[in-house]
Amino acid sequence: MAKDFYDILGVSKSASSEEIKRAYRKKAHEYHPDKGGGNEQKFKEVNEAYQVLSDDGKRSQYDRFGENYQHAPGAGGRGGQAGGPFGGGFDFNGFNGFGGQAGVDFDLGDIFSDIFGGRQERQSRRQRGVDLEMPLTISFEESVHGVTKTVTLEKRDKCHVCTGSGAAPGSKIVTCTKCHGQGQIITTRRTVFGNMQSATTCDKCDGEGKTPETACTVCGGSGVLRRPKTLEVKIPAGIDNGQRIRVQGEGEVGYKGSNPGDLYITIRVPASKEFRREGNNLHKELPISFVQATLGTKVEVRTIDGTIEVKVPAGTQPNTVLKVAGQGVPLVNSGKRGDLLLTVRVIVPNKLSKQERELIEKLANLNGEATQVNKSFWENIKNSF
Repeated sequence: MAKDFYDILGVSKSASSEEIKRAYRKKAHEYHPDKGGGNEQKFKEVNEAYQVLSDDGKRSQYDRFGENYQHAPGAGGRGGQAGGPFGGGFDFNGFNGFGGQAGVDFDLGDIFSDIFGGRQERQSRRQRGVDLEMPLTISFEESVHGVTKTVTLEKRDKCHVCTGSGAAPGSKIVTCTKCHGQGQIITTRRTVFGNMQSATTCDKCDGEGKTPETACTVCGGSGVLRRPKTLEVKIPAGIDNGQRIRVQGEGEVGYKGSNPGDLYITIRVPASKEFRREGNNLHKELPISFVQATLGTKVEVRTIDGTIEVKVPAGTQPNTVLKVAGQGVPLVNSGKRGDLLLTVRVIVPNKLSKQERELIEKLANLNGEATQVNKSFWENIKNSF
């Protein structure tokens, strides 16, 4: 089956150069042989597709002639002239050697893979380890005041026996005898372009240039073990639901000798039954009686920090908001705090004693307010039907 370079990169035939470049980077990262789940064959196909589609001349020939673009007129193929994809006027069809000499293999895919892939592989092994994420639920009060929590997670960590070196206790780290400390194996190939050098990662030391005399028996020389680890995590005062904390260097360790990733903890805070948070302010209802609202009073109020006394001015109306400064939520990593906002709720009693009723009726009479519905009112209602 003919290869479709556009399909290999996952782009349309009208894709721009920038779109092709982005698609190549994504696919190359996905299929890189050094990654878990990588695919060397697909990685080579992606490289081959990009080498063609990233070059305007090669792409134009490919769009016209497909996979036979190398042998199309003007492309340096059969019957073609110089100026094709490789600009040499050679006919590569059936080419199996340099100048027809036996024993010298020529494969563009392998050459480009060695030139570019080997270095990328070694570099990728030096990259930092992956970041980890985990949720952590704390109480509403803990989110306001801050707290230190103990968390345990299972991750790839340094081997506790060899401390990440890969060497058995007492064993020395020595120069690799295969690559002589270079971390790469340099080979020279004779090609149509002349002698070309390529570098591949040393398979004995995995590009380290050094190997242990005796490998650690616990981790097998990798320096890495998957094991549980317990951490003490400080949660700052004022943190809100959904916010994250970064614990530097507590992700998974990377390849031997590389830096670990980070741990990100997503904070979960259940809603409070007593307080409602809005930014750094706290809201709470303050129930008082009709008499207290009318005459004014001092009431004890439980805040997030404890109990305080709050003054209610005389004549306070229902739904009035009283502000208690500095009794809200701290701003993270700051000495400032929000406020406590108390919404007044005037409670009307369901039942009154005879004496209470008489007193309220006297008050109503003094103010000229009606306290009972006239019987004639109901008679008028009945007669209207």
